[in-house]
Amino acid sequence: MHGLQLLTNKNDLRDTQWASERLPDMSTADAQAVLLRVDEFALTANNITYAVAGESMGYWGFFPAPDGWGRVPVWGFATVVATNNPAVSEGERLYGYLPMGSHLLIEAGKIKANQLTDVSPHRQELPHVYNQFVRVDAPANPAADAAQMLFRPLFMTSFLLDDFIASNDYFGASEVILTSASSKTSLGLGLLLAQRNDVRLVGLTGAANVDFVKSLGCYDQVMTYDQIRELDSSSKAMSVDMAGNGDALADLHNHFADNLQYSCLVGATHWDHRAGAQKMAGPKPELFFAPAHIQNRDWGPGGLEGSFAAAWDALTEKVSGLITVVRSDDPDEIAAIYQRQLAGQVAPQTGYVLSVPWQ
Repeated sequence: MHGLQLLTNKNDLRDTQWASERLPDMSTADAQAVLLRVDEFALTANNITYAVAGESMGYWGFFPAPDGWGRVPVWGFATVVATNNPAVSEGERLYGYLPMGSHLLIEAGKIKANQLTDVSPHRQELPHVYNQFVRVDAPANPAADAAQMLFRPLFMTSFLLDDFIASNDYFGASEVILTSASSKTSLGLGLLLAQRNDVRLVGLTGAANVDFVKSLGCYDQVMTYDQIRELDSSSKAMSVDMAGNGDALADLHNHFADNLQYSCLVGATHWDHRAGAQKMAGPKPELFFAPAHIQNRDWGPGGLEGSFAAAWDALTEKVSGLITVVRSDDPDEIAAIYQRQLAGQVAPQTGYVLSVPWQ
């Protein structure tokens, strides 16, 4: 029996191919080996960021591929279809970090009642948070599962960004400017910052997304990228750049100059413009890496989980009905959706939930 994996050329993200792969022989696999059937996963702009930063931040390392190729990581649900580990049962349902494909072989370790960890040798030096799988007791629920896949990984970044910004007292800024304001990470951060009501929020987005961004109700002002020079540059501001558009970031820096208190880099939704920045005034942009903030922040026992759970419950209420879920299990359509996501041609109201079939 064979499965399918979508391979992406590390040197040209537009170049992809489906690879047929014989399923592992469990009789010769490690004693901790567990074979997962990838049931479904979300494909969002966040996954494009994983591909863009595949080398620099190690994302290609999670799912080894042939030389020159990578497997784009996604978040989704999987079912245990074969196991050599007596602590893991066939039929168990897991949620976690998966490849864009039909299956994944892991080595299950550090097993607890509610989670397990892939302890495969190639993962030892990779951020621990991406190696954990949640053991899901609840039966499949299409609406709730889609919300979890589409929003939860991104909202964790939003949640940590909100904590990072607030714990640093907004770096002395009275205004926070978010690029790619229609993205799910910006959406979550915008809602969290709006709840604090400490600073003014400005959302920058493409012209086609202005109405959607305004409908979110969390931004005090919504502007397009070509309106950056119309912003009030006399106010002390900080920027959170989800877009990775070097030209737009340079415009923002040069417009605010010394009044830009902090420049935070997060995503790369406009990945094809990330190298376009000219010389920029103001502070040097600093990359936010969520796992590092988790390590540096003393949450106390259960503090992170409890705080995040409360924020997540509030978010799911607010985003209910905002996103239309589109599903597909056709490999050709999945590859086409990846290309549309890569080209930035996916409407913010659309959320893709995909499944790769066995062969």
